[in-house]
Amino acid sequence: MPPRPLVQVLRLGLLSFRESEALQQQLVLRHHQRVREESHALLLVQHPPTFTTGLRCLPYPPPLLEGLRQTGAEVQRCSRGGLITFHGPGQLVCYPILHLGSFKKAAPSTGLYGYYLTLRAFSH
Repeated sequence: MPPRPLVQVLRLGLLSFRESEALQQQLVLRHHQRVREESHALLLVQHPPTFTTGLRCLPYPPPLLEGLRQTGAEVQRCSRGGLITFHGPGQLVCYPILHLGSFKKAAPSTGLYGYYLTLRAFSH
């Protein structure tokens, strides 16, 4: 059996949502450019008070977004699915940047479905 892939853990502390998103994009680009054959990373971060809005067919009404801003939090639109999510200090956010095909080679029960099952097991 091939060795299990190594995952670099990056403890980023308090970082804005936009800065962490830019770092995620750089890491994904590293995968696509194959800068390193195995370039897996797990970003551990806390954000200042921030509301993120996911993709929707229609944008959120401006009064709703303004109400969120009046709480003192940033409001950022992002490319994930879902609705509105709050991120703030004390809340650990984990962003995995993984090439799941590498994990499938190391253990046949992994890959996308195995990754999903593992996340599901830890979230209950």
